[in-house]
Parts: sequence; C-alpha cells; structure tokens
Amino acid sequence: MNPLGVLQGMLTLIAATFLGVLVANILISLGYIEKVGFLLVPVMRAAGLPKQLSFPAVVGIIDGRAEHSIVSSYMRQSRIGEAEVLAYNLVTTPLAVIFYLYRYYLPICIASLGLIVGGIYVLLSFISSLVAFTLGVIYGRLKVRSKDMLAEGYSERLKERRFRDCLRIAVSTTIYITKRYIVITIVLLVLDNIGIFSQMKLLLKAARIPVSPQGLAIVTTQVASPTAGVLMAGELLKSSSITAKEALIALILGRFLFLISQDYPRASFPFYASMYPVSTATKLVLFSALATFISTPLCILLVNILL
Repeated sequence: MNPLGVLQGMLTLIAATFLGVLVANILISLGYIEKVGFLLVPVMRAAGLPKQLSFPAVVGIIDGRAEHSIVSSYMRQSRIGEAEVLAYNLVTTPLAVIFYLYRYYLPICIASLGLIVGGIYVLLSFISSLVAFTLGVIYGRLKVRSKDMLAEGYSERLKERRFRDCLRIAVSTTIYITKRYIVITIVLLVLDNIGIFSQMKLLLKAARIPVSPQGLAIVTTQVASPTAGVLMAGELLKSSSITAKEALIALILGRFLFLISQDYPRASFPFYASMYPVSTATKLVLFSALATFISTPLCILLVNILL
C-alpha cells in the first residue's frame, strides 16, 4: 500500500465526512431533505426505511464516503438502528452500479469488450445489484421498525443554535470516523506487509476452476485487477482466442473471486468498520457476500441461456 495514497485517502475521507454530515443535518433541520432525494423516497419506502435516507442515497451516486458518513451520523444520533443500516446498504446497491457505470463500465467494459458483450456484462452487473436490492426489501420489511426522522422548526430564534448543533455533529462524526479509519488502516498495512493478501491470490491461482486456459488467464488476472481482467478478455475476443460465452463466464467467476478474496476483506470491511461498529460492519459484508453467492450462479445461467 502506498503511504502517500493512504494519506490522500484519509484527507479526502475527512473532507467528505465533514461536509456531507454538515449539509445533511442542515437539510434535515430545514425540512428540505425529502425535496433533495424525492425520487428515491419510493426506494426507501419499499424497504420500510425512513424517507430521509433518500438524501445519502443521492450523495452516494457521487461519493460513497460522504454517503456512509451521513448514515453513520444518523446511527450515532440514534435516529436509525442497525437494521436500517443493513437494509439501506442492500437496497441502494443498484445506485452503486450507476456510479460505476460512468466511471468504469462505459469507458472500459464497452470499449474493451464491444457493445454487445460489454452490454451483457453491464446488464449482469445490474442483475447482481437487483438481487441485493431484493434482499434489502425483504430484510427491511421484516426487521425495520423505525419511523421517519422528524425535522425541528427552523425559526430565526433557533437558527444560530441549530447551526451550531449541526456543526458539532459534523465535527464529532468526522473525529469518530477518522480515528477508526486510522486504526483500520494500520491493521490493513500490517496484514499486507506480512503477505496475507498475496497468499490468498496464490491459493486462488492454484485452485481448479472449470474454464478454458484462456478463461483461466482472465479469471486469475481479474482476481489481481478487475480492470486488467476486462482488458485481457477484450484482447482475447478480438483475436478470436475465446468465445463471448467463455469470456463472460470467466469475467463473472473472476469478479466473484475478487470480491470474496480481495474486495470484501481488504476494502469493504475496513471501510465499513471505520464508519460503523465492527459487528455492523461484519454484517454488512456478510449480506453483500450473500448477494454475491446468490447472483453469481444466476448470472452464469443467464449467459448460458443468452449465448
């Protein structure tokens, strides 16, 4: 891990947390929160979640760190509980795909794999997120018991006090998350330096995966780097060394192994653990992994049907 990159990431996290939480609390105080995220209120209602969670969902399309900083501040203020956090994370998964659509899928997948194969791969990513969404709706309907967060009046007499309260919450949340982020990052650096993640990659390369040698090359490359895996698949398709069906199945398997062995333990859990209690972070990762386990065979089945 690059120390300069870690420092840059921490500074970005601090800025995103402070501004995100401050703006969110001001909007709640003003009673404007539903006006900002009105399009996503039905999504929240589908899972029985407070309509105010539509605002961080909108923010998440732009920046996931600010999004979860806001949700974390709601949890720390006891406005929502763990059940709301878990259901929210699942039902907003399709929005994360939208975020990656213009940053990853369009410039890389479509350009490398072509319009048809790349389009199918994007479609499969949406299907995976819809599995998570469905789990979120079911879980929310069964577990969520909270009501909407009430906005206090924002008269001129209370204006200054309310702003100070919003500022205090933003500062305390930023300090809380920054301290946890530093601890998690140190643990992650230690694990990286002793070679835990490298060993996981070697074990995956030694595993027997039922794909062609070209497909296996895509899988192992994508475990190390999803972008590199897509680029390799594109080159093999252009040279007719692999069929579209084989390429898509290899990409699906590679993505699955990358998430399980690299993203969840190395990125998702440390990120969530810096925002929420460790028990909540663990459940967030387990629910995400469950959605991945369900959607992966479903996506492979769809590829076999389509091609």
